[in-house]
Amino acid sequence: MRALLWGAAVALYLRFGLEATGWLFYEASHALNLDSLYWGYTVFRGGGFAFALWPYQTLACAGAGLLVGLLIFWRSQNRETL
Repeated sequence: MRALLWGAAVALYLRFGLEATGWLFYEASHALNLDSLYWGYTVFRGGGFAFALWPYQTLACAGAGLLVGLLIFWRSQNRETL
């Protein structure tokens, strides 16, 4: 169950959270008056925008979520046998 939740969280973050993370960096750069945080805004906002234009975005998000879920499941199964 834990692996399924982590996989879903990764897929949803990649689908909907990249631009939101960029805006958090933007607000933090102004609130804390740190210009270096503006680079985080640029990277996440630009990456989220470019990723949204990619026609295989949904497939890539689902694949990344599935990969993370399978890795966590595999790791939990191997940890029990040790």
